Amino acid sequence: MQFDWMVACYAGAGVHRDTPLLDSLDRDTLMRGVDAAVDAGLEGLWAPDHFMLGPKHQEFEVWTLLSALAERTHGTDLDIGPLVGSITYRNPALLAKMVTTVDHLSGGRARLGLGCGWHREEHEAYDFEFPPVNQRIDMLDEGLQVVKAMFTEAEPAFSGEHYEIEDAFNEPKPIQDPYPPIVVGGAGPRMLRVAARHADEWNVEISGRARGKPIEFKVRKFDEYLEEAGRDPDDVERSWLAHCLVREDEAGLDRLCDEIFPLPWGEEEDVDDELSTPAEAREKGDFLIGTPGEVVEQIEGVRELGFDKLQLMFLDYPDTRGMELFGDEVAPELR
Repeated sequence: MQFDWMVACYAGAGVHRDTPLLDSLDRDTLMRGVDAAVDAGLEGLWAPDHFMLGPKHQEFEVWTLLSALAERTHGTDLDIGPLVGSITYRNPALLAKMVTTVDHLSGGRARLGLGCGWHREEHEAYDFEFPPVNQRIDMLDEGLQVVKAMFTEAEPAFSGEHYEIEDAFNEPKPIQDPYPPIVVGGAGPRMLRVAARHADEWNVEISGRARGKPIEFKVRKFDEYLEEAGRDPDDVERSWLAHCLVREDEAGLDRLCDEIFPLPWGEEEDVDDELSTPAEAREKGDFLIGTPGEVVEQIEGVRELGFDKLQLMFLDYPDTRGMELFGDEVAPELR
């Protein structure tokens, strides 16, 4: 299995499930985390595409950050990308140019994560249109066609309901052939069909797993949709965005859990707003919580569902002990 870090680029202390102990955002803390992830043997760096999450609304813009991470990790083979970008925030032709640039800056390590967006308040604050979800999914489907044209065509052109380009040159082309891998995030029926048509990697995240049908059902449907699209299910990677809390022993784990829980869910409108205990977090959100052996056992259950990559959010960050322990005692048991 591959294990990556979801870079903590927003401060969520006290109110957000992803970074509950990160009180404020600054460059040095973030880069120490990046260096710790590299030292721990993690194989990818991802970042969310938002502008104002958490109690202080402190957030780094994702593509600017990824450019810095490309330079910080120069000479490595770490994947870097957004998990996942919102189609509503950038014209897809411009986005393809941005991805291509980061692919070159990173030496061919960029991946494009893209979804249909969800954060209504953020759209309204920044004056981005927030169409109904079915329209956003249509935009995503068209946008991915635009992106692929920009990556591969000498004179890119596309005409659709939402986007139109003509001779939108994207030179030089990406380093990766045929283009940087495309990661589609989402687990609803229409999103699974978009992923089946376009994705090199399908990603599911916590709130997507918590909605609707069980994840086992969604995995089966995704395989069906891939076959309908004429694609081999084995050719598409599966990744799982996971919250992780690991300590050497139960006493250390209990102390940390007492500090973190109850844990607010986050800012999604349609998901319960609090996880009161570690047990509830495991049950409702599939959090990975335990000693190294217990976390290994929990991840084995994820792997049995067909997921071969985990993007991890370490709940004890900015403390990097959990990340280091994961690299030392969890990852080697699963590779």
